[in-house]
Amino acid sequence: MTDLGALVTNIELSSQAGGRSTVTFPTLKELSVTDALAGCELPGFQLDVSFSCFPDVVAIWSSVSEHVRQQLMQKKPRAVSVTGLGMFHVKKWLSFENGEVLMFHRPAFALAKAVAQIRELQHASIPVPDEMKTVAVSHKKIRSDVPYPEAVVQNCMQETLDFFYFILTNREDADFTLKDLGTLAIRGTAATMAFSEDFLLTLNKSTYVVEKLLTQKWVTSDKEVAFSPSRFGRVHQFPQFEIRAVPRGAAHTDEFRVFESLLSSMGLGGNV
Repeated sequence: MTDLGALVTNIELSSQAGGRSTVTFPTLKELSVTDALAGCELPGFQLDVSFSCFPDVVAIWSSVSEHVRQQLMQKKPRAVSVTGLGMFHVKKWLSFENGEVLMFHRPAFALAKAVAQIRELQHASIPVPDEMKTVAVSHKKIRSDVPYPEAVVQNCMQETLDFFYFILTNREDADFTLKDLGTLAIRGTAATMAFSEDFLLTLNKSTYVVEKLLTQKWVTSDKEVAFSPSRFGRVHQFPQFEIRAVPRGAAHTDEFRVFESLLSSMGLGGNV
């Protein structure tokens, strides 16, 4: 079970010791990842009494995922920006096959420059059509789903992304999962947005269309990247703040050994 407070404190101390610009996580220190809150009370936060205990950070990001899904599934879908992560939209087209006209709904993702520039990540993205309306995930909307003030929701999202950036800056691999939508998988300098097959089916209403999207490699299934190899043999999972073992993709390098040392200093070393 992740002790998020201790984890982010280790990152702050490691950042200071390494002579880097200091990163701090004041909001994450007050939230939990998998632990239920005792009495659902946090210092300085007034919570809605109608809510019972829940996993805080994951709940907030689950609400983000649902907001994105709702926008993408509208009859006139919008491009949806998750600030600091990337932009989602849906590309539609008609195809005449086997005597019938099929409608394809292909979800697409463009990686945010803030992420891509961290270590020159390579990511294939489809431009958002000029005529498509673009909206950003609303912190106010997310706040309506969880018992926190809007500022806490916004800070939680930003600090989660700051931690994600920290891991990428140190050249570690990571998966950022948006529940029931898909997973952004980072391996080395490659970034892949893989979508949930259930979401593809909900979007297209046809198993044949979904199968064709996958077999033609027009989209990638999150099942394909779940255990994609990493040269470290492990992947950081967000927003759970966990480390998951995956197949090792390459031999140790000097860079790997340097990062092993960093992980140890953060209390995260050792085989997973």
